[in-house]
This record gives sequence, structure tokens and C-alpha cells, in this order.
Amino acid sequence: MVARRRRQNFVEQLLYVLVLIAVWIFLWDEVSGMVVISGALLAFALMRAFYLPPIQLSGRLNVYYGTYFLLWFVLNVFIASFQVAWLTVRPRPVDAGSVIAVDLATRSDLLITLVTMVNGLIPGSLVIEIDRARAVVFVHGLNCADAEELERVREKTHRIETLLICAIGSPHDIEALNDARAERGLKPVLEKRAIRERARRARAAKEARARG
Repeated sequence: MVARRRRQNFVEQLLYVLVLIAVWIFLWDEVSGMVVISGALLAFALMRAFYLPPIQLSGRLNVYYGTYFLLWFVLNVFIASFQVAWLTVRPRPVDAGSVIAVDLATRSDLLITLVTMVNGLIPGSLVIEIDRARAVVFVHGLNCADAEELERVREKTHRIETLLICAIGSPHDIEALNDARAERGLKPVLEKRAIRERARRARAAKEARARG
């Protein structure tokens, strides 16, 4: 038990170091040995100087959805880059941007952070504020002045969350996602991984053993 906890602490600290190094690289907009080394030293200093809440890992990884998410992300970055480039050269002026509040299903700090980061890496959108208590992100959309464009920003954010939960979310995250999708009239995903379905199967197995 102690060894397992130590391994978990090591993985959490390693994730913090990697994330902080990645943020440092993004800030410098350069990948070099000096930037990586200075980022690692800064990450260790921050971890020693400040309290960082533990990263709650789900313990699962769906390779299919993980690969699908990466392909979807690359494709959307490619398409959005051309769309933003077109806005800069087209004769018609760019419409005003808008900020929309998007409710997330997950309460995981890690997933909310990933949704925020992925949204910001896709050109044309940026999360400007997070309401952690209500799991609401406020997304700024470029050239977004009508209801249709606002809905596209909302759907893209929900799409990011759905793919991330399918790839690395916990059973609780999957259940919360399916509840939110049901409210929007959408089909559930990964029902067999949801906590209710797992509990139902566990009860069925227990009853079968009792009858046997």
C-alpha cells in the first residue's frame, strides 16, 4: 500500500513537472535544451515553494478515443488556422467577438484544465475565465456575433470535453457526461464504463453467485 502510494505521488509530481515545462516552452515559443532545462529547474522550485493540489488521475486510458482526439485536434487546428488567416485578408471587416459561458459536465481539475488548454490552442477561441465551483468556462470566440456562431463555440467546447472524458475520464466523469448529454438530447457514450452500469453489473454478479 505504501509502495503504491509512493508510485502515485511520483507520477503526480512527474506530471506537474512536464506540464510546467510545457507552459515554459509555450511562453518562450522555442524548444531548446536551455529552455527545457530552465523550465525543469523552475518547475522544481515552484513545487518546493508553493502547495500544488494533487492531480486526480482516473487510472484509465482508452487508446481508440485518445488517438481519435489527437487526430481531431490536429484537423481542427489546421482548419481553424486557415479560417483565421482568411479573416485577416478578406475584404469584409471582422465581426465583433463574443464571450459565451459553457457548462462542463466534469468536476475534475485535470480535465477542466485540459479543456481550457485545448480550446486555447485551436485558433479563434480562448478561455478567458473559469468558474471552478460551477465548472463553467467562459470562452471568447473570434468573429462570433450571432446565435449560430455562439452555438458552434459551445459545441466545440463540449466536443473537446467529450473526447477527453472518453479518452482518460473516470467512471464518474463518464456518468456526469452522459447525464449532461441526455439533457441536450444526445446519445450516451461508453455506458458500460459509467459508475451506475458498473454497479448494476456488480449487483447482478453478486446475485448470480448467491443463487449458485
